[in-house]
Amino acid sequence: MKKALMLLAMVSLVGLNLSAADTTRGPLSFEAYDTNKDGVITKEEFDAVKAERMSAKAEAGMPMRNAANSPDFAYFDTNKDGKITKEELQAGQLQRMRSR
Repeated sequence: MKKALMLLAMVSLVGLNLSAADTTRGPLSFEAYDTNKDGVITKEEFDAVKAERMSAKAEAGMPMRNAANSPDFAYFDTNKDGKITKEELQAGQLQRMRSR
């Protein structure tokens, strides 16, 4: 019984460690894109974070089969004011997840 509990604990810790270390998957938070912390995402911030993330994926040897289909700045800037708000980003991310 002790061995089984110890094994379960070790597997749980390894699983937590692996999921915490992988920041290349899933949608990024608004705060990750808003690098200057002014409350909006500019095209420059969006493009820089996207390029950095793609580079990290490439360095990790991750396949990027749909990289060409990833949304661009205009996809999220729904009111076309040159800035992405937190609401616009979240709505766009939700729309993409629902369409998959």
